[in-house]
Amino acid sequence: MRHSIYYVCLVIFVLLMTSIASTNAQNNQTGKIKGKVKEQKGKPIEGVIVRAINAKKKDEKQEIKTDEKGEFEFTTLEAGEYSLSFDKPGFKSFTTRKLQVTPGETIVLSHPIEMSSEEKPSAVIRGAILYGPGYTLPNATVTIERIDGGKRSKQETVSREGGEFAFHLKAEKAKYRITASARGFQPSSIEIEIDDDEARNVALTLQPVK
Repeated sequence: MRHSIYYVCLVIFVLLMTSIASTNAQNNQTGKIKGKVKEQKGKPIEGVIVRAINAKKKDEKQEIKTDEKGEFEFTTLEAGEYSLSFDKPGFKSFTTRKLQVTPGETIVLSHPIEMSSEEKPSAVIRGAILYGPGYTLPNATVTIERIDGGKRSKQETVSREGGEFAFHLKAEKAKYRITASARGFQPSSIEIEIDDDEARNVALTLQPVK
């Protein structure tokens, strides 16, 4: 009975040592990359898909996600050059330069990867304020307000040196009224409809007060 127990313990010990040796051998043949991902304002980003792409074998890649601290670590990368790609809905994708992975060593990114939010699409109405036969008028007050019964909104700006102005609006079908006014001139208005994220150009001409 004692011999049986002895042999069982011996087998378990041999298997354990073999497993440890195999793990050490694998660790000596592979390298690691670790780092952190955050927003530009400094907040860690969880759930970012990070891919390690082999420069010579692009079809061979590993993929993991950042944890609640925005951290990630690849532990079994074969030796070679890798680039890291970072993706998450709502953020602009990012890809690093190539990193050289060496067996038995760990690459720690010296700075966190900063991901910026994707800009929401917008419509743009730009134009110029004129007076007389083609003269531009700076410092005119320009307002835009929604008039189609949708959610009311109003913006105001001042025409620049060349009489130009611009408004950035939500990308959706809507109708607006643009009004320009300036001291010594009669106000002028124009109505315009936009569809989604298009850009429109307009011109308003002011007449001197008589």
